[in-house]
Amino acid sequence: MVKQNRSVAHAVHAACNVTQVNPFVQPDSRFFDTSKFGEYAHLLPASMTDDDLYKFTMAAAVLALYPNTNVCYRFTDRSGKGRWTAEALKLLKKCIKLMSKLALTPWERQQCEKRFPWINRMFWDWLAAYRYDGCEVKVWLNKRNDLEIEIRGLWCRTILWEVKLLAVVANVFFTEIDTNWTEEGQIEKMERKALNLANEQVSWADMGTRRRRHLEAQERVVVIGKKYKNFTGTSNVYLALKHDVKALGTMAHEWIMAHSALFSLLHANKFALEAWNYVYKGNLGTALPDTFGTEAFLKDFQGQLARLFDSARQDSGEPIAWFEMMIAHYISLSINWRSKMYGFTDGNTDQTAISINKYVKGKGGDCWFGIGTYFSNDYGPESPACNIVIKLTAVEVDGRWIPVVKLSDTPSKATGDDDAVRNALWTHHGTPLDDASHKQRKVHGHEPVPIRIKPVSRPRLKKAA
Repeated sequence: MVKQNRSVAHAVHAACNVTQVNPFVQPDSRFFDTSKFGEYAHLLPASMTDDDLYKFTMAAAVLALYPNTNVCYRFTDRSGKGRWTAEALKLLKKCIKLMSKLALTPWERQQCEKRFPWINRMFWDWLAAYRYDGCEVKVWLNKRNDLEIEIRGLWCRTILWEVKLLAVVANVFFTEIDTNWTEEGQIEKMERKALNLANEQVSWADMGTRRRRHLEAQERVVVIGKKYKNFTGTSNVYLALKHDVKALGTMAHEWIMAHSALFSLLHANKFALEAWNYVYKGNLGTALPDTFGTEAFLKDFQGQLARLFDSARQDSGEPIAWFEMMIAHYISLSINWRSKMYGFTDGNTDQTAISINKYVKGKGGDCWFGIGTYFSNDYGPESPACNIVIKLTAVEVDGRWIPVVKLSDTPSKATGDDDAVRNALWTHHGTPLDDASHKQRKVHGHEPVPIRIKPVSRPRLKKAA
């Protein structure tokens, strides 16, 4: 089965021929030449742009405002079961080393400048010269044989590891460890899901890069989705360029989390949104409310900001309760809540999206959905998708490493140092520092690592083998 999954692209190609959809057969000279990866090409990104748009929008903003800031990220496997092997780890390290070959092509650069005019053109100069550096990444197995990853370095550089590295981790996992799956029925399954959403006129986009089974699985989502008018695009820039659909994305939690260390934990949302507007001048106006919980966010999301940002997206918690909370907030500010868009990106299926869509539109509102893993990695209960994330854990400020956290509207999704979580809960929600409830929060997938004070100079890490 391992050999079969190593050749999974060929299986997908053949399956696509059956439905007259065959986007994979010939190499595309407009993009990076993946033959440079040799026998590992099927495990690695197809291009420098094989990434989510919000990584580029945030990287451009970081370069503009915080070019010399160092940060630390940690990988978490929320469903880690000690299945990683030394052989799989060795393969992952090889892939990390090979990523240094990735480069933006002239055609990609031209298209990005044309499609994303709100990103300063100097950013594309920088990205054209950018190369991944394996020295920024440390990878190992812990005592439970779960995967551990730490990334350290300049924020403007390390920000580009997250999405591609998660996709590579999933690729290695489903090639070397979980091989209990096939491509049988995948096209038909995706066709049914897309048709369900089309029949109910649900506006949706593909957001499946981070946890996809492999690139071809995500590409299948885009190829099938674009046949319907209710498909709005994809977060993946490479697939957007290749299939001439809209690329979608604004900011992620790390933008707000970093501002909690750079400026203020209490008013991190306010400083993050103001900084975003300073760079993008009213463009990319989708706010992300749940970094420290939506209730905390709304305290900063007042008059000017609430009017400026034309959309907000729910990424944790109960969607209908969140929607009603947003309505009440806009009404309290004398803002027409129907003039705003409401996005839902928290683990939706076609059926949950249909249900939420009916509720929102039934009240006279408008909404959109970003659907990821359920489309790009739905291979049945015997081979579930990896529940993996890479989150910002610390920011270096004046030579000190300041821990940062994400609380979210779903307690089990909280990430970060335990003491920093306690501090954030007290700061934003008044939870007593000695409240025992925080101790019930489980740390999934990795052993806690203390944040130590380090010198201002960039940390030296052992190069990935």
